Amino acid sequence: MGVGMSCAVLFDMDGVLVDSEPVHAAAVADTLAAVGLPPLAPGGYERVFLGRTDVAGFRDYLRELGRAERDLSELLEIKAAAFARRFPHEVRPLADGQATLRALAESGWRVAIISGARAAEIAMVVERFGLGRWVQATVSGDAVPEGKPNPAPYLLGAAHLGVAPADCVVVEDAPAGVQAAKRAGMRCLAVDRTGAAEQLRAAGADQVVREITPAAVTALAGCAGGRPRPSA
Repeated sequence: MGVGMSCAVLFDMDGVLVDSEPVHAAAVADTLAAVGLPPLAPGGYERVFLGRTDVAGFRDYLRELGRAERDLSELLEIKAAAFARRFPHEVRPLADGQATLRALAESGWRVAIISGARAAEIAMVVERFGLGRWVQATVSGDAVPEGKPNPAPYLLGAAHLGVAPADCVVVEDAPAGVQAAKRAGMRCLAVDRTGAAEQLRAAGADQVVREITPAAVTALAGCAGGRPRPSA
């Protein structure tokens, strides 16, 4: 028996469903090199870009360089092309995230992908890994005025699914995404892919795991058919 249509799970994409953060980092490096800007220092990608939109990442990095007046459009187009070029050979599925998405969809959960990536990048992932039949909605970084940690992407995802924020469980891997989920009034399961469990907890994650499972998501559910747990 399904859990009822009031339950929704909102998956981040990069680092949750696909192992793509290294590819995004490489594409950012390609972009900076192509336009003659200094490369990011070690840890710079994680600090400035991880879990955020390309617009926010490049905007903040340009500010740090004292180049805030530079037009972002060229950087965004170069980065998008670099990611698309690398995508077929370098992006890998994350089996636990994708299996959990399918299992929850089959049991009656409504499912969305909420990502800071561009709509075209989400479409590439959905098509390549055959996720379309399981996903009722997607929200990209270019669909909202402000990306994560702003709650707007997750609130828009809940609206697309027709569910209340309190009936949503978010699956995230980045502190900015966790903050967005909690600010949206949702429960958040965080998967630690990089040894950043303390940062994920500090951001407000209700639970931090090393592997995503349907049971871990269901344990946080406050919707019909789930096991109610108080939000942190």
